[in-house]
Amino acid sequence: MIEGIAWLNIKMGVFSIILPIIFASAVIIFLLSAYRNPSRSKSNIVLLTFAIIYLFGGVTILLGKDFMGFKVAFSGAVGLWIISLLLVLDIIFHLTFIKLSKKIFLRIVSVFLIFSGIFLYPILETLLGFMYPKMVFIGAECPTTITLIGILIGSIPRVNKVLFILVSLQAIVVGLSVAFNGAVFDYLYALAGFAGLITMVVYFRDIFFIRPHNK
Repeated sequence: MIEGIAWLNIKMGVFSIILPIIFASAVIIFLLSAYRNPSRSKSNIVLLTFAIIYLFGGVTILLGKDFMGFKVAFSGAVGLWIISLLLVLDIIFHLTFIKLSKKIFLRIVSVFLIFSGIFLYPILETLLGFMYPKMVFIGAECPTTITLIGILIGSIPRVNKVLFILVSLQAIVVGLSVAFNGAVFDYLYALAGFAGLITMVVYFRDIFFIRPHNK
């Protein structure tokens, strides 16, 4: 997997750095705007940004078919495209209303995961000896999903339940699998998945039974 990451980064050249910077900047700008003055339109912009990022991420995984094998690469790409589709459906059916929770526990977990996906993940990769080009940034599945889980946690109770469950379980399964195979920085990915499931359990009634007032 690490060899595949390095190969793809080398093939993409300077764009392997430029595109993650663009993605991270877009997420930060749109997310801060949504947090300052939450609205349906601003939520949709953030969700659409992530839909585009997951669409791109699926393409990059498919390009690594020579390293992972076509079946593994194709299934991985389809998995990210399904998340992209769920984000688009979220926009259409108004399932998630993005805001920063007033509940201190949710706020802390949310901010930590958002920070982790954008900034801490590449720092951890570097500290553990995975130097560029053997690195991934936001735009790739793991750091992107860590960030998305953080956003969903902060948006409780108005979250896309199917998407929340899917990305949390995916983070645990993929994160642990990749970490056990040597990329130990992905324990952070698994941690984000556990954080998603734990908050779903703790705030189960809020998420599944209380009708939120956000439109």
